[in-house]
Amino acid sequence: MKKILYIQPLHPSGMEFLKKKYHVFTANNEDQQYLKSIIGDYHAVVTRLTVIDRELIQSAEHLQVIAKHGVGTDNIDVKTAEQQGIKIVTTGDANSRSVAEHTIFALGALSKRIVYLDQAMRHSKWQTRDEKGSVDFAGKTVGVIGFGRIGSKVAEIAKYGFEAKVHIYDPIMKREEIEERGFVYEQDLDELCSKSDFLTVHVPLLESTRNLIDGRRLALMKPTAFIANFARGGIINEADLYQVLKAKKLAGAALDAFETEPPEETLPLLHLSNVLLSPHCGTFSEDSKKRMSMAVAKGIDAVLSGEDM
Repeated sequence: MKKILYIQPLHPSGMEFLKKKYHVFTANNEDQQYLKSIIGDYHAVVTRLTVIDRELIQSAEHLQVIAKHGVGTDNIDVKTAEQQGIKIVTTGDANSRSVAEHTIFALGALSKRIVYLDQAMRHSKWQTRDEKGSVDFAGKTVGVIGFGRIGSKVAEIAKYGFEAKVHIYDPIMKREEIEERGFVYEQDLDELCSKSDFLTVHVPLLESTRNLIDGRRLALMKPTAFIANFARGGIINEADLYQVLKAKKLAGAALDAFETEPPEETLPLLHLSNVLLSPHCGTFSEDSKKRMSMAVAKGIDAVLSGEDM
């Protein structure tokens, strides 16, 4: 019987599916030395954020598939895996709707000052109802960077759910593909930054996207604008973002991804009132967890049973 290693427990639906055909073991331990000592016995490994590097892969003599409980594979040495004939599977579209909803709700919470008003009410500050600050989505320009599975859903919700004007920047997509779906194609990222009331990032972390939104581009944005990163830490330069938010040159930011995860308690962004934070959990609605768990399980089964050939 082939063996599958889960580095940490995930939603039980996928694990139970695999247990019908395979031996499934949960390590509950992310220590690299420990993983290297046991991975040689396994034919598949499932990771969420734990790094699967060259050394670990080379310790896995029977490994046929690495499964990512998510979409981004930046924590996996894909090149080494491919060199050794190891397949990579991800959850595909299983989490897209959840991340898109989380993005929209977070930007809405910022623009409607939900957290601030909630705290004011708890301190008997009824008069905050008369303060300026809250803004609508309707009629505003929403800039979406990356028109993949998640970015396209964010665009659809913003346009058809909130009547926003949605502009898309994606150098891989053709203008006609974006315009056919009712969105405005933006060829220049600087232009998108300058005109967006809400700007949201949905691209993978690559060398070409690291610090994609830096101090120069943040300075192009309206002081009334909001920005969101529900993709990967490092795409928005955190130090630069802190400076513009602290100086009130940007209205607010919603962040679900950080350069270091978990972030250090000393990260300055954690201490700003115009930042809405979540612990890289945009994918983790209960519905999404189940879909992702089953996507991983079925992907592993397809490889181990030879159905992906």
